[in-house]
Amino acid sequence: MEKNSLIKNLQDKLPWEKFLNNMERDGFIKLSSIMVSKISKSNKYYKLFQSGYVMLVGDPIQASVIRDTSHLHLRPYVLFRPKVETQLRVIVKNSQKFKIPLTFAGGKTGLSGSYGNFGIIVDMVDFSSYKEPIKLDLKKSSVRSNQNVLVSDLIKYTLFESKKEFIFPVQPASALKLPVRVGGLIATNASGVTSGKLGSVENWVEKIRVMRPNGTIVEIDKDHPLFMKIIAGNGYFGVILSAVFRLYRPETNLKQAIIYGYNLNLAFKGLQSVLDSKIFPLVSEFVISDEKLPGKFSELGGESKKNKKVKWAALIEGSKNSVDKFIDVMKRQADCSWKILTEEEFQDYLQERSSFALIIQTEDKSTDYIAFPGFEDILSEPKNLPDIIETINELFIKHGFHKVIFGYGHINFRKGQGLLLHMRLPVPIQYFYKEKEKNLKLICETVFDVIINLKNKFNIKHKAEHSPGPFRIWLDPEFRKLLRKETKNGAVFSNPHIMIFDELLFRKFKVSLDGLQSIDEQLSMNEKNDLFVSAMILYLSGK
Repeated sequence: MEKNSLIKNLQDKLPWEKFLNNMERDGFIKLSSIMVSKISKSNKYYKLFQSGYVMLVGDPIQASVIRDTSHLHLRPYVLFRPKVETQLRVIVKNSQKFKIPLTFAGGKTGLSGSYGNFGIIVDMVDFSSYKEPIKLDLKKSSVRSNQNVLVSDLIKYTLFESKKEFIFPVQPASALKLPVRVGGLIATNASGVTSGKLGSVENWVEKIRVMRPNGTIVEIDKDHPLFMKIIAGNGYFGVILSAVFRLYRPETNLKQAIIYGYNLNLAFKGLQSVLDSKIFPLVSEFVISDEKLPGKFSELGGESKKNKKVKWAALIEGSKNSVDKFIDVMKRQADCSWKILTEEEFQDYLQERSSFALIIQTEDKSTDYIAFPGFEDILSEPKNLPDIIETINELFIKHGFHKVIFGYGHINFRKGQGLLLHMRLPVPIQYFYKEKEKNLKLICETVFDVIINLKNKFNIKHKAEHSPGPFRIWLDPEFRKLLRKETKNGAVFSNPHIMIFDELLFRKFKVSLDGLQSIDEQLSMNEKNDLFVSAMILYLSGK
């Protein structure tokens, strides 16, 4: 059997007719064709789509409406868009009854293809547990939110309604530009620009309302055994319905500054001293470039000598004491300049920094590049980053790609764990639209090579910030073992990623499903590479 028929083969094995019949008996309406004119002109069609009872089946599912920013996509056979808990429960219970893989899409901003699925995707954008999407309780310093609330709205609402007394403590930089939603925030244990001082979701969420794979609803807190399986759990152990977060009361009279300089090695030396000194401003972000900083940051250093280009900058906001300490350490170590900013100026720079998630720069200006994720969040002590960046670029060049000259990230990530650097593989845009498998294979081999080298040489944890999605399944045999066990127990939703990986194992080694686990635990590095690349190509090609 051809490898590119693997996904279709798995899809065809599923008992779709029985599943769809059950769903129709439970009140859902099957649509296998869409006529735009009818939707726009017919009140009947409009009400039908607004009801949440539509199940879109087969060919009319357009991949563009269920894609995230990872480039790793599988086309589902059925797409749901429920609005209320009764609808979701029917979907969940029937999918589990017929062992059809189920995943959930939130804001569609993921970098790992986590909800890619050849079975059923449930788009949660319209789903609400409470009529009041956001409920603020200033007396308890907390906020309750539905899972589909935009984090950007939650940030603005909290600030406005509390008259700046409180802030929502988890603020991903991407939420300023992309539709990041509360469900995805929790399912990935996200953090963001305030992570240096405030940490991540797990430090601030108090209660999570969850629907389990058997359709029951539970409310969990940090003492519940499910807590850390739901947080950063990709929706495998339960789908998030709503949550209650503690709010943070920041210091009054915050001070804002930008620090910048011309030597990257000195910058990392200074940032290592900041880490060692345990200086944690509320916001501490950075950008670096081997040539010159892009955008608004390129205007820095106007007072310097001609042709001397600013190569790094750090954005700092916090108490006067923390900002002053940060500047003092950096000016002793990093040969830098600095400016005190107004709050408006600081926000302008922060918005500019947020847009960098969508760009990439190389030394080659002759073509356009896609910033391909896969190993993009590199957590390390700052002092090691010059060697890490050199290693990454050497691997890029070895595989025929250009080196990256630009990076960005978080200082003192999650209360001092290190500096989190974002770097992505610069893939020529034509690699994707020409759809040549040899190009896709090269991308996958490079991603795997970087992940393994960063782990072996520098003990870099893969996906320290972003959701691991199927990457964890592709890379971690212990996690695969856990998923197989919990699937049998009904504790997780039937998962497409483990089903695909196990099918690859089965085809490669020709063993029974019972024998897969022992084979899985003894894979050589070449076999791990082959399986990782084979799996990733399936997602890139969608076949």
